[in-house]
Amino acid sequence: MTNLKKLLAASKWLMPIAGLLITILGIILLFATSEGFASLGVFIGIAMIISGVIDFVSFYRKEKDKRTKTTLACGAIAVLLGLSVIGGRGIDIVNIILPIFFAVWLASISIPKIKIALAKRESGSPLWVIMFSFGILGIALGLLILLHSQLSAFVVTYALAFMFITHGISTIKIFLQINKEKEMV
Repeated sequence: MTNLKKLLAASKWLMPIAGLLITILGIILLFATSEGFASLGVFIGIAMIISGVIDFVSFYRKEKDKRTKTTLACGAIAVLLGLSVIGGRGIDIVNIILPIFFAVWLASISIPKIKIALAKRESGSPLWVIMFSFGILGIALGLLILLHSQLSAFVVTYALAFMFITHGISTIKIFLQINKEKEMV
């Protein structure tokens, strides 16, 4: 087994771990105050990095003709933003910069969701509407955070909490579905 295959096999457990971390983050955000939000910076940064690594892994696991550069770009953005959040210089900087990082990250992960939703629409899946809606909602929330700093506390703490919870749960469901399909083969 090559080193890349070993890495991909070992990294499959990142999906449920990331799903669980992101779901927990969403639940914590529901109850966090704006002061508490800044203290979650390291946790949020780690969740972004793991999400980015999952994007890289999913890119290399797909067949070459089914790979999209968008997935790779989103993974790179998530890792870079996560590292930036973790490497931030203090709570004050995280408080100022984190909503901007979230806005960029949220918009960047929403674009592939829209592309996937449109592909699912062509295949006749009824889930495309939900996926498309979340993609549009993610881009809209990202723009709201960038354009209206007064709304960033509300958007980040409540709306993103809901999106993190659903993203985490869907990541765990995808992992379980992949494992179920492998067991059938």
